[in-house]
Amino acid sequence: MSFQSTRAQSTSAAVVDDAFMVRFLDAWARKNVEDIISMVTDDVVLESAFGPDSHGKRFVGKKAFAEGTVRFFDVLKDMSSKDRTYAIMGDKGFTEATRTYTDAAGKRVTVRVCDIFDFRDGKVSSKRAYIKQLTAG
Repeated sequence: MSFQSTRAQSTSAAVVDDAFMVRFLDAWARKNVEDIISMVTDDVVLESAFGPDSHGKRFVGKKAFAEGTVRFFDVLKDMSSKDRTYAIMGDKGFTEATRTYTDAAGKRVTVRVCDIFDFRDGKVSSKRAYIKQLTAG
């Protein structure tokens, strides 16, 4: 069996560090789309956890990323996160958290979320979201 890395070799001096991730995650917690968008590349790709395609609903570029993020916050108005952790590995990273929200039918839902990131030039160039439902009802 053979495994191949998809990690791109970065030639940029700008790197993502702990301070960047804390600011990025804080912007999400505050639901501040302007701050979030300031930390992504112009050609950023967001692959949401939901949608018709295998990668979920896909948003490409800052404007589309902002629209997808606004839609996410609108749908999950009462969402709260806890026990968030993150790791940075060069030009890749991930976060994990437990989120609770009220769905469209009025049921409380708890999910475990994992976001996988690609970084370039000290910013987020892609964010892929995955969800595991823990409870509903």
